[in-house]
Amino acid sequence: MLIVVLLKGVPARTTQAVQIGGVLNREAMDLVLNPHDAKAVEAADYLRRRAGGKIVALTMGPDMKLIPLMKPLYDSEVGGVDEEYVLSDRKMAGSDTLATSYAVALGVKKLVERHLAPLDELAAAIRKSGYSEAVKAKAEELYAANLLPNGVYSDLPSVKDTIVHRFLDGKTTAATAVAELAAEKDKLSKFIVVAGVKTTDGETGSVGPQVAEGVSELLGKTIPHATYVEEFEVDPETGTVTTERRIGYLSQKLEMQLPALLTISHEYRPSTAPASGQAAARAASYRGKSLQATKWTADDLGADPKRLGLAGSPTIVGTGIDIGKPPVQKKVGETMVFLKRVEQFEFETKKYGPYAPGDLASGLPTGAIDKLRSEGSVGVFDTSMLARELLQ
Repeated sequence: MLIVVLLKGVPARTTQAVQIGGVLNREAMDLVLNPHDAKAVEAADYLRRRAGGKIVALTMGPDMKLIPLMKPLYDSEVGGVDEEYVLSDRKMAGSDTLATSYAVALGVKKLVERHLAPLDELAAAIRKSGYSEAVKAKAEELYAANLLPNGVYSDLPSVKDTIVHRFLDGKTTAATAVAELAAEKDKLSKFIVVAGVKTTDGETGSVGPQVAEGVSELLGKTIPHATYVEEFEVDPETGTVTTERRIGYLSQKLEMQLPALLTISHEYRPSTAPASGQAAARAASYRGKSLQATKWTADDLGADPKRLGLAGSPTIVGTGIDIGKPPVQKKVGETMVFLKRVEQFEFETKKYGPYAPGDLASGLPTGAIDKLRSEGSVGVFDTSMLARELLQ
């Protein structure tokens, strides 16, 4: 099973607008992983333990910020994600939820195609070469690229009864092997996308459903979706997903067929995967992790530029204000504050920062404050600073 988990890097200070028109300049901001996405990662981990497959993290934004931000996810939530993809292009800058969903839907489509194509390549090699080293070489190449499930081919000593091994050992015919690959392709086409219920910088909760609509448009078939999911179960054999969700006082139980998209509620708690399905889950899993994140541009996605960025965004947003800071008390002539931006630094083996102009410096060690003050980075809060803050 292909499990795509949608992630987003959000400003550490909730809604600091740094450009006219409410467009967030994420390259100039301190980004953190959207807190609501943690539940989506939990759900993805459960899906892999329940049905096997591969967890692919997909995000959109400045790659130089997002790649380091996502790296720890390789080790998070039991097994961590297996691969990471970043949609990053100036053409995507300023996207509202509609333009974002279009780009992300293209990313999902490309991921699905990327994992289905190797099965066609392998089937073509069997038709052309029959029982030969060429088939084994092609299988080894695709497996090394992390593009074949263990049940198709594996070099693990514990996995021997694969489609390719049975064919090369003469236990099945070329026609049978091709038919088995077609069945495997049908299983893999029943992918699932999971996402956080919303993001802290937008709070719309609409991108998940819009991605489902976008993928439906691109694939020419309906991709069902469920939002605010608190519990769910998947049956790998039938490709059925049963979900329970709560919207206000209303509780619903929904059943849908894969492929599908779920947005995961804060109340979600993963179930325990049954031991009886572990062998099948291992067969559906992949070689391992690809630790080098992949960047895709608008051209890589084959995107229509008219549907990206500001050009593809009908939403008009006013200038935002910073509501992410906790309330603080500053005394004119006494309180020490930062006079300019200071990136993260180390003092006496401890790390501090980053800090923005106006942030309090009073919590720092005296030695650090003295050093920063000598550099002109810290000073006493005065009336001119107070006036600027009152007029913002």
